[in-house]
Amino acid sequence: MTTTTYVVLALGALLGSTVSGVTGVGGGMVYLPILVWGVGVKAAVPYLALLLLVGNISRAYFARSGINWTILKHFSLGAIPGAAIGALVYTALSASLIARALGVYLLAYVGLSLTKANWPRTATLRSISVMGFPAGFVSAVVGGSGPIIAPWLLRYGLIKETFLGTEAVGAALMHVVKLSIWGGAGMIGYNDILLLFPLGLLMIAGSFFGTRIVSRMRVRVFRAVLILTLAVVGIRFLIY
Repeated sequence: MTTTTYVVLALGALLGSTVSGVTGVGGGMVYLPILVWGVGVKAAVPYLALLLLVGNISRAYFARSGINWTILKHFSLGAIPGAAIGALVYTALSASLIARALGVYLLAYVGLSLTKANWPRTATLRSISVMGFPAGFVSAVVGGSGPIIAPWLLRYGLIKETFLGTEAVGAALMHVVKLSIWGGAGMIGYNDILLLFPLGLLMIAGSFFGTRIVSRMRVRVFRAVLILTLAVVGIRFLIY
């Protein structure tokens, strides 16, 4: 890997983790195209999972006062098996097809939000458990799934630090499951960890910057930034 490539990957890590620190979602999808360019499609999603694990753990720490452990308990019931199954079938699925479907989902949610439609109408602990499975599965296939669960967490009433911290822990759980499976399959190893270690430090820095920014935001501004991020990520999925 050339020095220029690594510098670009480093800048992308800082950008992606800052986006996640502000909105809780979308950072992985911002960074994924940069990783694909730098390391290729095969390694990009496992690399992204390792980096996002570092970013999510740090984001959870910085927003630890808002973590809702009851929601996480129910979310993990679906997310953990979803992530495991998604990781197992990762190499056999068409990532582009899954990505485009997710793009349609996100843009539909953004459109409904802009029209102030009441959707999802309700968000219960049971529905969050159910949505955990597709969130975990998609996380393993396209690298991130925050946009899938975000509408349900928002409808449940989570905002700002509470949203950021809870979503971060949920994402970290899924990354641990995926990396365990990919590590056993030889898709990521010790040399990869050494390569990514400096980038992981930048993910921590970005998480710190992002959570400090969001702590100064008004709730309406936070929601507006989150909706805009989901729209951009949805469009990117459609052209995956």
